[in-house]
Amino acid sequence: MTLQDITQSTTQVVTSAVQINALNSQKLANFYQNTIGLTLISKSKGFYKLGTPDHKVLLELFPNASNKKERTTGLYHMAFLLPNKNELGTILQSFIDKQIPLQGAANHGYSNAIYLADPEGNGIEIYYDKKQTEWDIRATGHIVGVTEPMDIDYVLEGANPTFDGLPIGTTMGHIHLHVSDLDETLNFYRQILGLGLKYPLGKQAYFLASSNYHHHLGINIWQGHNLPAPNINTCGLRASVWSANQIDYQTIQTKLKEFDVEYKEGDNTLTFEDNSGLTVIIEKKS
Repeated sequence: MTLQDITQSTTQVVTSAVQINALNSQKLANFYQNTIGLTLISKSKGFYKLGTPDHKVLLELFPNASNKKERTTGLYHMAFLLPNKNELGTILQSFIDKQIPLQGAANHGYSNAIYLADPEGNGIEIYYDKKQTEWDIRATGHIVGVTEPMDIDYVLEGANPTFDGLPIGTTMGHIHLHVSDLDETLNFYRQILGLGLKYPLGKQAYFLASSNYHHHLGINIWQGHNLPAPNINTCGLRASVWSANQIDYQTIQTKLKEFDVEYKEGDNTLTFEDNSGLTVIIEKKS
């Protein structure tokens, strides 16, 4: 197998949504509506679905979680992808006006991004992609990322005068996970979901994607090797949700059987655990 083979994906699956176990789902839902700008789609008995004004679900909150007792595998951050630079400038100006504390702002070469955390410590990235002609795409298929200071003035120059929430066209661009072992996780997501390795950041983090995207999945061992999996109702990541066309859905189901991965099939969904004990849900596009 060549290096180029490893970078290429065999499916077109993409990240769709994130499910979070919340200590206080109402408080968290209020934060995601009032600060992040998600639209409330539904709520029932402490369970919330939030997303964009056209009712595309990006985040699901589940109530009555328990506190973490140790470091585990789980969410590093979820990443909301905006349609363009002006939208990032608009929400950044809103954060500045409201004095929302940020964890950072970075130019990654292929994107500009800002980082923060919700009230329960779940990491959030909000970003837009630059034109693909600006990406550093190598002959091998690698898409090289960098971490440099973001030009804040450049991003703010196109900001809209008011922030009216995350717009239609916003998606869950990628998710980034703390995992137990980098290479085992790479093999799992290559074999089962068909993702390609787009960029290895040494032996600390890998970035994987389908098609020609820079990454739909980031994985790292920054919290340590061989971390245990969280308990099923521990606060934080409950599941990552991916969208697949009918062919890819069937391919993933075949791979789950081939590699003896236990799964449950629901109404156009496949649910299983990855090698780090984190739940993955595959939804078939209608």
